[in-house]
This record gives sequence, C-alpha cells and structure tokens, in this order.
Amino acid sequence: MIIQCKKCTTKFRFKDELMAGDGVWVRCSRCGHEFFEINTRPATFVPPAKEQPASVKPDPATAPKPLTPADVITPPGAETPAAKPQPAPAPKPLKPEDILTAPDAAKPAPGEEEEEAGDEEEEERPRASFWTPGRLVAYSILVFLVVGSVYFWLNPGITRDVLNFVSPGAGDRVLGPSPKTASSTAPGAINFAEVKERFTKSTAAGDLLVISGLAVNEYEYPVGRVKLRGKILDNTGKLLGEVETFAGNLLSDEELNRLSDKEILAELQRPEGSDMPNTGIRSRTSIPFMIVFMNPPKEVDEFIIELAGVERAPAASN
Repeated sequence: MIIQCKKCTTKFRFKDELMAGDGVWVRCSRCGHEFFEINTRPATFVPPAKEQPASVKPDPATAPKPLTPADVITPPGAETPAAKPQPAPAPKPLKPEDILTAPDAAKPAPGEEEEEAGDEEEEERPRASFWTPGRLVAYSILVFLVVGSVYFWLNPGITRDVLNFVSPGAGDRVLGPSPKTASSTAPGAINFAEVKERFTKSTAAGDLLVISGLAVNEYEYPVGRVKLRGKILDNTGKLLGEVETFAGNLLSDEELNRLSDKEILAELQRPEGSDMPNTGIRSRTSIPFMIVFMNPPKEVDEFIIELAGVERAPAASN
C-alpha cells in the first residue's frame, strides 16, 4: 500500500502485512515526522447481514457496496482528513525493515540535478585569463612588425639591402636605384675607404642623405684640415647638389634628428674637427668624415666624393 507523510507529503510504499488494528505509528525517513496511519484496509471480518423475511430480497442495484482504497478520491495537493485516532496501545519500536524508504518520486528530478551540477561546475571552473598563449604570440608578432616597419622606414638604405638580399633587384625596384660611389682620388693623395650611404628622416631638417667613410692619408708626410666635397648626380650625370665639409666632424642619429639644416651644416664646417682632430694626420692613417645632403631629389642615382682641400702639417719633432 502507499501512505503519505502528513508533514512533507512524501509518499512511501508500505507493506500491507505491517498494517494491523486501527492503524500504526510510523516515522517518515525523509523528515523524521512521526504520525499515526489509519488502517484503511477492509476488515478481515465482515459481520453477517441482518436477517430479513424470506419473502424480501435486497435489491443488488440499491445495496451499498463496501468502499475500497481505490474508491477514495483525494484532490491533488490536499491531505486526506485523518479520522480521530482511537486510543491505541503504545507504538511498538520500529524494526530496521519498518523504516520507510522514499520511492523514486522522492528523488530530485534529473533536470534539477543537471542544473545544480551545472551551477556547481560554473562556480568551480576558474575564469580563463585574457592573455592566453595564442594571444601573447599574436601581440608579440604585431609589435615586432610595427617596430620593424618604423626602423626600415627610418633607414631606407638598410631596407634596400634587405630587399635585394631576399630578391635580387627588389630593393632597387621599390626604393629606386642606390646612389653609386665615384670617388676621384690619385695615388699619393687622399684616398677614401669604407664609404657608406644611408637615408634617414629628421623631425627638424626633413629627409637626409648621409654619406660617411674614412679619408686615408697616402702622402709621405702628415696633413691637416682635410676638406671634402660631395656631389649627387642623376642617371644622366646631371649635378643635383653639392656640399663641402671638413673631416673629423661626426653627428649622431639623435643630433641629425634634432638639429636644423643650418645647424647640421655648421657642425660639419669646423676645420679643426669636433670629434676627431683634423690636424697632424700621419702618413698611412685615416680620419672619419660625414657629408649630409638635405632633402635630396628622388632622381639621385650616384654620388661623388672629391678632395676640396688639404694642408701639410709640420713634422712631429722627436
């Protein structure tokens, strides 16, 4: 038989053979409530029907039928009114097998279990960090590309060399042909070595073509006040610009970026040299030089370095 707890309304399966007399005291295994369950089973002994005259027979259609548990109608959610219990002997101590066990209906629905498990899993699962390994790699590559682009933009000479290394002639096709060196010197004079050219940008002076190298004394005696002349030409040999400077004057990238065009020319026009002494240059020794062209035309195809002046220095006394 099925009985229902009067407090938590949980239904249980109860062995019919445990029900005796007017009812029994039971304890709910879910909430622990003790209540008296009335015996609703039909009595095992039915008293004999009242004798009637032989001529009178009861009408089966009108005779009342004994009620069974199936005939009792209980509205949903309503508790069956319990009859006032009659004095009964003290309840017997329940045995282990008398403990009620909730049927499957007492268990939480599968959907509720999944929702609770899902909530617990969301609480236990740590939040993923924004800086995942993939994002770190992507941002590192992006920063590298930006820094590399700025560097190559400020150093077009290096950019041309890199492009020509990757694909021969690519640098000249993209940035135009590299200015060619045509140094004009004679043996026994001032020769030029390690000549390099590069393009850079200055916030104060604009685009700059910087030519640097070494002036080597090939005379048999010391010299000083070495003066150089730089020329830039187009591919037809037409002169596009000319600058004269003294050896021994050098400017850093920071100075090239900060100084104006007039200040740059003034720094390179010091006859005695500002970074290296342009005096007493012994035979077979060299002195560095720098020539700077301000905003050179795009048609530049080659440059020429010439000796514009030199003085013989007195021989060093022993």
